[in-house]
Order: sequence, then structure tokens, then C-alpha cells
Amino acid sequence: MGSAESTDRRTAGEQVVREMFGEDFLRDNMSAAADGEGPGADMARLALEQCFGEIWSRPGLDRRSRSLVTLGVLMAQGHQWEVRNHVIGGLGNGLTPQEIMEAVIQTVPYIGLPAAGQAMGSAARAIEEA
Repeated sequence: MGSAESTDRRTAGEQVVREMFGEDFLRDNMSAAADGEGPGADMARLALEQCFGEIWSRPGLDRRSRSLVTLGVLMAQGHQWEVRNHVIGGLGNGLTPQEIMEAVIQTVPYIGLPAAGQAMGSAARAIEEA
């Protein structure tokens, strides 16, 4: 699989994903893909090891704060599927539905009403599903 450091980061990343999104999400969307071969597997390994194992595991910001920052960036970039995923993750990190909706409203003067409106719809659907 790779170096011991890579294995440690993957283990840490899997724990973060498990805590944020749940065991089913980890199994269905991350671990199985990372254990495969090809570009999709490489991408899943990068997500587990670097994104979640390295960045989300750093000290300095709590996970609630990391969720708010991540949601703001994803909303600004218009990545609605990831907004949905990270709303679920934010709920797992202790954000309330009201805080998430307030975060969407906070983005309006910076990303514009159309983008914030799309983010609001994605967030509302994700909260409903959760």
C-alpha cells in the first residue's frame, strides 16, 4: 500500500471520515474506492490520506470551524454535491442546521445571490436527508 506514514495518514483519515460522515459513507464512498486501482483509487487515497488524514487532523482549528471554512469555499466555487456532503459532515462535527443556514446567508454578499441560493437548496436537502 505504501509507506508507514501513508498508512498512518490513511488510518487517521478513515477515522475522521467515519466520525464526520459515518461508517456507511466511509465504506461506500472512500475505502472501497481507495483499495481499488486506477485514477479513481488514486483520488480516493489522496482524499483519505491528505485531505482527511493530514489537513482535517491538524491541530489549530476544531472540526466545527473546519466545516464552516470548507462549506464557505465549496459554496463559493459552486460545488453543490460537495456542499451537500459537507453539510452532512458539518452536522457530524456538531454544527446545527441553523448555523449551517446562517453560514449560507453569510456568503450572499461575497458569492452573490444565485450561488448562495443554490447552496441554500443543497444545504436544505442535505439537512432534510440527515
